[in-house]
Amino acid sequence: MTSARRAFVSDIHGNTPALEAVLADIDRRGIPETWCGGDLVGYGPDPEGCIRLIVKHARRCIMGNHDWALLNDPIGFNPVAAEAIACNRRIMGEHCYVGVRPGCADWNWLRALPDGSEEPGLLNVHASPRDRLSEYVLASDVAYGPSDKIVDIFSRFERLCVVGHSHRPGIVTPDFRWLRPEDLPEGLIMRKGGKYLLNDGSVGQPRDGDNRACYAEVDGDRLIFHRVAYDYKKTMEMIYKVGCLAPICAERLAIGR
Repeated sequence: MTSARRAFVSDIHGNTPALEAVLADIDRRGIPETWCGGDLVGYGPDPEGCIRLIVKHARRCIMGNHDWALLNDPIGFNPVAAEAIACNRRIMGEHCYVGVRPGCADWNWLRALPDGSEEPGLLNVHASPRDRLSEYVLASDVAYGPSDKIVDIFSRFERLCVVGHSHRPGIVTPDFRWLRPEDLPEGLIMRKGGKYLLNDGSVGQPRDGDNRACYAEVDGDRLIFHRVAYDYKKTMEMIYKVGCLAPICAERLAIGR
C-alpha cells in the first residue's frame, strides 16, 4: 500500500450541508486526496449538489447501492428508501433515467462509476469484497468470535479494505475485534502483515448515535476517524421543503439514527 494520505467519505445521501462541512474539514487538515465510497443519492434533498461537489473534490469515486438503484431499480429496499429513490429521480429529472443523453451530466457521471477502486494493499468498495454493493459488514459478524462470513471477507483483500454502506464506523482488526471511533481517540496504527477492514461511517446520515458527519483518514499505516458538526437542521428543512421524502429522513438526522 502506498503511503499517500487520503480522506475516505461515503454515504452522503443528498446531504449537501454535511458534505460541505466535511470537505472544509478535509481542506483544513491539509489532506491532499479524497476517495468517495458511493451512495451520493437517496434519503436526502440535494443529490445533484452532492454529485457536483464530489466531481470537483474527489480523486476517485465508486458506486453505492443507492446510486445503482437510482439508475436501475430499488430491489430489496424498504418503503422509505424506495420512496427516496423515486423522489431523487424527480429532483434530477426523470427523462434522464432512460439512458445516456445530452443534458443529463449528473446521471451520466453516475452511470460511469466503477464498483470498486484499488491499488496494491488497498481496496475500496461500497459494501463488502464479496458483494460490492449490498452486503453489510457489522460488529455482529465478530461479536462471538470470527464468523465464517468475516473470515471469507478477509480472504478477499490484501492489506486494507475500506467500506461504508452500514453508516456505522468501525475497524475490524486482524484478530477480528470491532473497534469503534470512541475506542480509538488517537486512531489506530496497522501492524505489519496484518489485515484491517475500515468502515468510514456516513457523511450524510450517521446511524451510530452521533449526529455529526463522519469520515475516515488513512495516513500510511495510521487510521483515524473524524467527526464534523454541521447544520443538520438546515438539511431537515430542505427535506421537508422537497415534499416527496418521508419525514423520518429528516428526523433521524437529529439523533444520528
